[in-house]
Amino acid sequence: MGENRDYDALVQNVNLGDITSSEHNANILRQLRDGHPDWNKTLYIIDSEIEGDTDEFIVGAGDDLGWLGYFIGRSVVLKALHIHVLPEEREQLVAFMRGVAHNQSITELIIRTDLGDQGFGSLGCFLRKNNALRRLRFVDFHVDTECGHNISMALVQCRHKSLSRFELDRNNISEEAFAEIATALRNQSQLEDLYLKYNNIGRDGCVALVNTLGVWQSSNLKCLALSDNNIDDLGLQALVEVMSNCSNLEKIYLSDNRSITAAGLRFMSPLLQSETCSLTTLVLFRINFGDEGAIALADGLRGNKSLRELSFAPSSAGITDIGWAAFSMLLCDTSSINNTYLSNHTIEEIGLFYNMSGTPPDIRQYLAWNKNQRIDAAICKILMTRDHFDMKPFFRWKLKFLPVMVAWFERAQGNESEKSLESRKLSSMYDFVRDMPMLVLGGNQGQEKTRRRSRKRRLDGEAKLCYV
Repeated sequence: MGENRDYDALVQNVNLGDITSSEHNANILRQLRDGHPDWNKTLYIIDSEIEGDTDEFIVGAGDDLGWLGYFIGRSVVLKALHIHVLPEEREQLVAFMRGVAHNQSITELIIRTDLGDQGFGSLGCFLRKNNALRRLRFVDFHVDTECGHNISMALVQCRHKSLSRFELDRNNISEEAFAEIATALRNQSQLEDLYLKYNNIGRDGCVALVNTLGVWQSSNLKCLALSDNNIDDLGLQALVEVMSNCSNLEKIYLSDNRSITAAGLRFMSPLLQSETCSLTTLVLFRINFGDEGAIALADGLRGNKSLRELSFAPSSAGITDIGWAAFSMLLCDTSSINNTYLSNHTIEEIGLFYNMSGTPPDIRQYLAWNKNQRIDAAICKILMTRDHFDMKPFFRWKLKFLPVMVAWFERAQGNESEKSLESRKLSSMYDFVRDMPMLVLGGNQGQEKTRRRSRKRRLDGEAKLCYV
């Protein structure tokens, strides 16, 4: 039986052509056994050719997968293993996974098929022994309650803390299965990327995920991808409460959760306004949040110093001029110079980053200033939204203010409206200097009077000495 063979005893005499269905597959076993300088250290196990590359092991009649698993297990250079298909024959599958379980060089493992209870049992052995694994992905197969249990049992054996990216996407997964997998992830607080897309996760799934994130005391999580699920406002509210504790979280993907409304987006305000917020990217494609949602996002982003990308499709977001006006005020509040200065000068993209035609021109200009690192966006917005500056508050610094004013204007140079900026600079300097002569003259006259009084007192003293 393949699963009970003593491969170590047989390997010296095995003919690779006898255990494979083609010379192509035999060469792959040879690369695994001997290594090759041109090999990309990646292996795909598939049932039909993808690109015809030398890293594609196309399973056919005559392939002994027990030997394939054995050579994978012994390899010290293999870095990425993609299992797209395995034979339904139980003996072959079990023998293959038992061999793979011995590998300690793989850093990326992607599984696109149900391994069965014994196969997932061997996966658990692999996860227990391999301390090099960085990425683990389960994708494109049905995960029922039993399969979810098998995956979770494998995950709990992963104790090396080497895993930084976990992906569970495009699986037809039950709520019970997801809850068990989420629970198994509680001992993986070192994860930086958590991709859970296309899984029909609803409110119960959100609760399970919240319970997991809640026990990650010092979370390293940087990316949370939850697109294409069934998350609603209450589910998002529960998630945001624990996201606020993830101080390293940089990216959130919520696209295609079409039950999220403006109310749900308003729940994100505490996260966005947190002093520890490090979020740089928020993706909301195909969510019809409307003007109220735009207002909620704009309100939440007031004072935010981290978010740079707010991505959504204007055509499906349901925004009118009212919603765009909220974003415009977020970027440049013209009600006063101080409010303009306190506007958001961090965010660089609102809407479609690759096609800004649906974004109003004023917002595009504000975003361009925010993105241009060579200029001070706040100064540009102040200068370009005001025709005149009252220079009188600066008179108390007298002529000392002139170099400060010139330097302030120079911080705005480099934007698209330099001619207008130069005109504004000259106008402001003229206004300042025009009213300064009287103050300077008055100051000089005062100093002259003081000198005259001192000279008079000195002469009076000398005259008194003449009478002594």
